[in-house]
Amino acid sequence: MKKKKIFVLITHSLGELDVIFPIFSRLYKKSHIEVEIVFTVKNIYKKFMDNDFYQYFTKKYGIRSSLRNVYKYKKLSELSVLNKIIASIKNIAAFAISFFRGILLIKKFFTYNYFMHEYTNQLTSTWILYLLLNFFNKSKEIFVYIHGHAIQYDTPPPDNIKTRYADKVKALVFHKHAEVYWNKRGFINQHIIGYPKFYPEWIELVKNYSSKKVIKKKFVVIYTRDIHPIYMDKDKYIELLITACKLINSKFKNLNIVIKPHPREDNYFINKTLQSENINNFIISNDYSLVFSSSCILAISLWTSAILDAMCSKTPAIEYYIEAEKFREAEPRGSLYKNIGIISVNNKNDLDYYISNLDEVLKNNNFVLEKIGKSGDVNFL
Repeated sequence: MKKKKIFVLITHSLGELDVIFPIFSRLYKKSHIEVEIVFTVKNIYKKFMDNDFYQYFTKKYGIRSSLRNVYKYKKLSELSVLNKIIASIKNIAAFAISFFRGILLIKKFFTYNYFMHEYTNQLTSTWILYLLLNFFNKSKEIFVYIHGHAIQYDTPPPDNIKTRYADKVKALVFHKHAEVYWNKRGFINQHIIGYPKFYPEWIELVKNYSSKKVIKKKFVVIYTRDIHPIYMDKDKYIELLITACKLINSKFKNLNIVIKPHPREDNYFINKTLQSENINNFIISNDYSLVFSSSCILAISLWTSAILDAMCSKTPAIEYYIEAEKFREAEPRGSLYKNIGIISVNNKNDLDYYISNLDEVLKNNNFVLEKIGKSGDVNFL
């Protein structure tokens, strides 16, 4: 069988790996493939290298990885005259470096059959693919995906901006209920793959990895997200994190709290916030597999797609989220996790009720999984 070669550009977020790695776990089982991943952001690459689970996965399948850092151009509009000159010189130099780095990808273009990158299309990283696609080889295919397991439940994007070159790629869509969103973004060629986190191959792999870690003490996982002008106000973040931890400590004795931060989040701020309230029985961890541990009794999500990890691991999972002031500008229907049926609360009294009734939470989670967790078709190569 001829080997199918896939080249991936990670341009946007570490969360991209939580989408493509489950896809590869299934593809490796069904096809003879070879994968190379290039990161274009130094900070994302460092987090990838520091993550034991990601390293375990790439070594298991022989996936090659490297860094080709791409410079972000400085905006000149708000700078002084002198700083504009300095920034312009840096931008010109960065353009020249990016150009030559792009030229180095020409060999990759003719070596690989398939290319993948995040759907917003960071052209400073991907431009060479589209240039070569136009002029040299029409048989190559580019696949795009959304970073993280966002749920787009019959909901269009908040704007009507089409993604550049959307007509030249195939979009890997999680579910039929997301077609409205992808159509509005201009992606006319779509392939429904299901939610990759729910692939049985992926769940089995994570469970096997998790089983090698002996954790005797029971713990609760809290999935946080970064403070953001649209999705998370600072005051609400502090309230959610502190009240969740205090409630957990009042309900369970001699228990640890594991904070799993968003990839772009500041760990220093988490430490500062909790220690200011004398909450010390916590650790911060980026271990993807912790929620699959038999010692994990509950997961609380501050509006993140990571809640789906807990659901597929059969750990009771609750969304705890107070909407940011501008949240409805981006999400006019509110939390889409709540809209598909996941238990979502916005106050500590309701959170207290569900923590006291975890069997009810687990039953509800399983019902939602039946609705959205059907395994998809990865025969897109």
